[in-house]
Amino acid sequence: MKKIAFFMATPFTLGGEQRVVSIVSNMLYKKGYDVTIVCTDLTTPINYKTYNLDKNIKIGYVRGFNNKLVTKIRDYRWKLYYKNLESGIYKNSLFIQKFINCDFITKVLLKRSFKGYDYIISLSTIYNTMLAGVSKKIKAKTIGWQHGMTNVYFMKEKWRHYNQELYSKYMFDNLDSYVVLTKKDGNRLEELFDNVKSVVINNPKPFVSNKKTNLKNKQFLAVGRFDNVKNHLMLIDMFNEFHKKNKDWKLVIVGEGELKNDYIKKIKEYNLEKYIIIKNYTNNVEKYYLSSSILLMPSLYEGWSMVMNEAMEYGLPLITFDLNCSHEIITNGKSGFIVENYNKEKYVKCMLELANDKNKLKRFSQNTIEISKIKSNDRILNEWNELIKSLK
Repeated sequence: MKKIAFFMATPFTLGGEQRVVSIVSNMLYKKGYDVTIVCTDLTTPINYKTYNLDKNIKIGYVRGFNNKLVTKIRDYRWKLYYKNLESGIYKNSLFIQKFINCDFITKVLLKRSFKGYDYIISLSTIYNTMLAGVSKKIKAKTIGWQHGMTNVYFMKEKWRHYNQELYSKYMFDNLDSYVVLTKKDGNRLEELFDNVKSVVINNPKPFVSNKKTNLKNKQFLAVGRFDNVKNHLMLIDMFNEFHKKNKDWKLVIVGEGELKNDYIKKIKEYNLEKYIIIKNYTNNVEKYYLSSSILLMPSLYEGWSMVMNEAMEYGLPLITFDLNCSHEIITNGKSGFIVENYNKEKYVKCMLELANDKNKLKRFSQNTIEISKIKSNDRILNEWNELIKSLK
């Protein structure tokens, strides 16, 4: 039985990465792999119910990761990292970038923690860079797994791998494989870094459900963190414009976050308290999908949207901006609308078009259900299995 370790902070906090690694871990375990999740977060309690992680999945830890000396060195590394992120002072020094991403003591801890595994799969940014730092010193085959957009990871100013082009190239050379979520990400990566080949594997569906919306409620739904990236303040503006022409529909926004009071303030300014309802995040989001008829996704960017996958499983047509993942989830004009250039007027027009045409709404919903059936988790599992088997 081949042994796989996922390398991350913890799968037991709320987040897209935590949900996805739980789903993929379960899938690979059922396929016959021995699966462990190796964590650096030693404080978050183990709770297999967070994202229904199979209890046969083992939990391991990088022992010593949080001791005083390692923490002190890591804090110093982070200072250098942010200094380089801001100014690019170490942009031309691979030696310092190696230290920034994985110091000698951390390498010793990781090499000890990764013994006995056949494959190590790291989850995102610092875990990909740490794994690259020890990849050539361990027996396991190594896979970096990118959970965000390539442009954001490598090109967005003062974000992620910005000013670390030398280490990024080093990372790709040292990892045995590198997984991205969309074809767009893979193509962009190849443009940025010559000869870098990535493997495209979409995120799986979080679940399969026989329950579908009946489209009877005139209700839009938006789900996501209350932050700038999710762009709900613009959504409230757009709903206000929609409401001027159609006063029958409501909007429910489900989530939590620091901008909640800003949402409430803007809703009051528009006198839309009866039409825009804020709901706290709940594990039972299903009831909101089933009581809604259209999902609105106003995000500024998404690596891969689990919310869009969920909505499709319940038969909700989608209206989204042109995100990295949009064209790999939605069939534009058949299961939803993809609005380019963050055009608010066009977005509102699409909202009105679907809300005012019952036949089109029903047709889009049926198309959504059929597309969701095709995008099965069996396909995702096969892609992971084939990748793993190819690394000999």
